[in-house]
Amino acid sequence: MTPNELRERYLTFFEERGHTRMPSDSLVPENDPSLLFTGAGMNQFKDEFLGKGKRGLVRATTAQKCLRTGDLENVGRTSGHQSFFEMLGNFSFGDYFKEDAIKWAWEFLTDVVGLPADRLRITVYEDDDEAYGIWRDTIGVAEESIYRLGAKSNFWPANAPEAGPNGPCGPCSEIFYDYGKNDACADESRCDPDCDCRRYEEIWNLVFTQYNRRDGGVLKPLPQKNIDTGMGFERLVRVLEQVQTNIESSLFAPIVAAVAEVSGREHYERDGEDGVRIRRISDHIRAACFLVGDGVRPGNEGRGYVLRRILRRAIRDGSGLGIDEPFLARLVGSVVTAMGDAYPDLKLGRELLESVLNAEEVLFRRTFRKGLGRLEGAIEDLQQTGQTEMSADLAFQLHDTYGFPVDVTSEILNEQGITFAREQFEKLMNEQRERSRGAQKMSADIFDRGPIGELAESGVAETEFVGYEDSGRATPRAQRGVMAEATLRAVILEKDQKIHREVRSGEEATLILDHSPFYAESGGQVSDHGELRFETGVFQVNDVRASEGYILHVGTYNGESPAQVGAGVSALVDAGRRDAIRRNHTATHLFHRALKDLFGDSVQQAGSMVAPERLRFDFTLDHGLSGDEIKSLEDAVNAQVLLNERLDTALMSVAEAKASGATALFGEKYPEPVRVVAVGEYSRELCGGTHCRAAGDIGSFRIVSEASVAAGIRRVEAITGAHSVSRMQQDREVLTALARQVGAPVAEISARIEKLTKEIRDLRKRAAAAVPALDPFSGTPVEADGIALHVHLLDQPRDVIGNAAKSIPKKDGGPAGALLVTQHDGKVAAVCALNGAAVEAGFDAVAILRSVGGRGGGRPQTAQGTIPGELSLETLRAAATAALTAGS
Repeated sequence: MTPNELRERYLTFFEERGHTRMPSDSLVPENDPSLLFTGAGMNQFKDEFLGKGKRGLVRATTAQKCLRTGDLENVGRTSGHQSFFEMLGNFSFGDYFKEDAIKWAWEFLTDVVGLPADRLRITVYEDDDEAYGIWRDTIGVAEESIYRLGAKSNFWPANAPEAGPNGPCGPCSEIFYDYGKNDACADESRCDPDCDCRRYEEIWNLVFTQYNRRDGGVLKPLPQKNIDTGMGFERLVRVLEQVQTNIESSLFAPIVAAVAEVSGREHYERDGEDGVRIRRISDHIRAACFLVGDGVRPGNEGRGYVLRRILRRAIRDGSGLGIDEPFLARLVGSVVTAMGDAYPDLKLGRELLESVLNAEEVLFRRTFRKGLGRLEGAIEDLQQTGQTEMSADLAFQLHDTYGFPVDVTSEILNEQGITFAREQFEKLMNEQRERSRGAQKMSADIFDRGPIGELAESGVAETEFVGYEDSGRATPRAQRGVMAEATLRAVILEKDQKIHREVRSGEEATLILDHSPFYAESGGQVSDHGELRFETGVFQVNDVRASEGYILHVGTYNGESPAQVGAGVSALVDAGRRDAIRRNHTATHLFHRALKDLFGDSVQQAGSMVAPERLRFDFTLDHGLSGDEIKSLEDAVNAQVLLNERLDTALMSVAEAKASGATALFGEKYPEPVRVVAVGEYSRELCGGTHCRAAGDIGSFRIVSEASVAAGIRRVEAITGAHSVSRMQQDREVLTALARQVGAPVAEISARIEKLTKEIRDLRKRAAAAVPALDPFSGTPVEADGIALHVHLLDQPRDVIGNAAKSIPKKDGGPAGALLVTQHDGKVAAVCALNGAAVEAGFDAVAILRSVGGRGGGRPQTAQGTIPGELSLETLRAAATAALTAGS
């Protein structure tokens, strides 16, 4: 049975038992501040567990993408640790309970999968006689194979009865596979599934959510009892295939083989540090692909920082395997091979994945080189002051910021007779690990969602969005925006983030209405601005967000008296801002289509921003846009503007939308049903944003900048409508002024500038020829340590000292050279050149230039750059004398 077949059998098994198959949620939890990443199958069902679900689910089953990074150092070393993994789960929301959950779990493992019953071991919470009795009497498991354990191991959350948190909780029962006795157990007579000897492999955890914990450890029975189960997919595959680690199963085989190949090995070998590195890279590249696929990008904070750490650890492991060039992008294909059938979006976004990973690796390798320079500089400083110990803080910074493995730092320091406080370094590392684990943990109460959660639980209905042009509840205003009559449902004051009954004049707050025409920031489109007009005053809306189905209007109220919950309100969107945003959003769709027409469907959107004043569009492409390509893209979009095709919108399922040919963005999470926006037959995309009524509303489209934002990713910024007209007028003014200055018609400016430039070059050449050639060895030299160094300070073009320096390396005789400095046209240029005898004697032109305060580089024989600050011949000669004397 292949991994894909196993996953499908699980989901089908529970579908046949009345469960609704739900798609995996994103790794990035939506509207859930308690989680950095999705770490369990139950996360997307919080509302159902609370009895607040709106999807009509009673039973559900999923294969959920999960990420946990609290123990990254164990990945590749232990048999079961991973960062990214899949959790198979079946859930009941107030329907079946312990007996069915236990019965079906046993049936699936023994009858469907075929695991031997005599190898399975069961744990239950020590006080859960009901579960114990079902396992023993109904299933027929022998008592010696059932273990009663405490709340730390068999209660969710762990130790909840004693330590909390308050909220839904319950005992759990776990199913283990027994590999049999091994040498790792210190006391076989006391070995049980709670032992850490790895004899027992946890396969499945069945959580029976039956209590609501209150203060003092009181466990009050819940009116709705729930089932929440989770089975580690990779562990199950490993047990079935009887391999030593999860990463050595067939699920990872294409990835492991690819890592071995890029490292120059004929095949994977498990033993030693190289085996650990290959396994860890295999895990990390898979995790990185899924994170990028769900919209995470490498960064220095939050989720981006976690992704960056995962990638940098993989790159360091690659260096340990002898891989000296960027290699992560070359592994993406193996992840697509291994996981693409189950997660087709990976196939769609392969090029984007490769671009993002390659860009991060190129950046990190550059950063690593900077780290080496930082370490070498620290060593030099220590040696100059006679110290022999480097700070642990610097060693940690080298590891955390620059990616230096501590062993490499230690080895380089040892070569120079320098140590560092290893214990303090480990302390800093442990603090970082705790921060990382903390970031993965759920908040003190996983079901506490702040004031927005309170509103949902109190029954306040979600806000209905009525801001589309075709909404029957919205009123078009002069074809330039929308407004709606609504009722104030809730007030959350900024000062305390609590729910109030009113907002007073001057207070900053978030207001929630029963329905609203305001578009909340989403999908790259910025939010609407505008006003909420009450009889008592006006609330100025300067930001709009969405959370838990509510549209949150953020701003400040000014009025004669407070605006109270229940009051009527006229919600008025800023029409000019809305129209400008709509033009840019529709233009974004047209530009996306034009890109694919020009470069092919392999071009993928990598990000976008739609604002009133401009649009920004990131996309995958391996080269910068030429002038002809920019013109071609502008022409394609403007041709659609002139055609003035009407925009049509339709609601349909995501599957129907994709089948209709609509473009879906890689990594984007779409609701059901989804809105499809079509511009005639030219463009068709899944999109929930606001758009023009027809393409002609855009007015005109103009690209104003094009640049690289990462390796393989380009960024275009463009303008439309009035902004495009304004830019055209500005350009006309500039061209008219320039035409006057060069004395030529606008159409002939280019030719005139070319002619003037040539004349300037000729004049400079004649001026340089008129200047007598500089003899670099004229005057009295500075002499020290056997070298004669001539110093000159001039006011001549740079070419003068450059030409003079060319003769210096050829000078015969003893060690000699010259330091040539010119101050000309407000710029300082410097050249230091030495003859062969000076270089053989150990002198270095770069070192001399830097010793006199210069900045630049070159080779031992010739260096060039600049010297900042006030200069005089006397100070230069003094600095040169001091530099040569110090060298002696």
